[in-house]
Amino acid sequence: MKTFSEFCHNLQEDRNRKFYNQIRQRALANGASPMEADLIAAQASQETGYGKYPSGSFNYFGQKGTGRENTSRMPTREVVNGRSVRVNANFKNYDSLDASIRDRMNKWSYKTKGAESVEDAARRLQIPGGARIPGSNEVSHGAYATDPNYASSVASIARTYGGGELKIPSLRSRSRSTATTMKPTQKGALNSPSPTRVLAKLKGKTGELNKSTGKFTKRDWSSTEGSRYKKYGGK
Repeated sequence: MKTFSEFCHNLQEDRNRKFYNQIRQRALANGASPMEADLIAAQASQETGYGKYPSGSFNYFGQKGTGRENTSRMPTREVVNGRSVRVNANFKNYDSLDASIRDRMNKWSYKTKGAESVEDAARRLQIPGGARIPGSNEVSHGAYATDPNYASSVASIARTYGGGELKIPSLRSRSRSTATTMKPTQKGALNSPSPTRVLAKLKGKTGELNKSTGKFTKRDWSSTEGSRYKKYGGK
C-alpha cells in the first residue's frame, strides 16, 4: 500500500506531466518540431512551476514587455553578478496560450535551429548578446535567462517528461537483422513503474526504452534505478 507521501508525490507527478504535455501539444500545433516542442514545454514548466505561477496573463515563458505593451508588473528573481536578487519587471499579457507560444517561437527559435538535442537548444538560448549562433550567420540578441543553471534545469525537465533527445527507428520500421543489432539491453524498472517503458542502455549510454515505439531516451539514472538495473542482470 502506498503511503500518503507517495500518493501526493505521484499526484503531483501526474499534474506536472499533464501540464508539460499540454504545452508540448500546443507547440506542435503551432509548427514546432518535436525537439523544439519539448524545449518549449520544459521552459514553460521551469518558468511557472508547471503552470502554477505564470508571469502574466497566459505568460508561461517569462516574456518581458515594454511600457507600450499590455504588461503586468510582477516580482521576479534574477542573477546579477553571481547573486540572486529580487526585482520587479514588466511581463507581457497574452490573449491565449497559443499567442504566448507563438511569441516565444518568433523571438527565440532562430537560436535553436540545427540543435541536436533539447540540452543543446537550451544552451543556445543562453548565448550572450552579440555572439554568433552556431551553424548560421545570425547574431544573438541576448540570453534567455540570467540563471547560470537554466539550460541544465530545462534539459532535466525535458528528459523527465519529454519525447526524448536521442531517437532510434521504430522496431516495426526496421528489418529483423537491424532490430537485433540496435535493440538496447533492457533490464529493470523506472522509479515510476510503467508498462511500456524500461531502463535501457544503448552504446554505453544510460536511458529508458519505450517498448511500444522502440524509441530510446538518453538520461541519467537515479541511484535506485542503477541498483535495480544491476539487480536484474544489467551490465
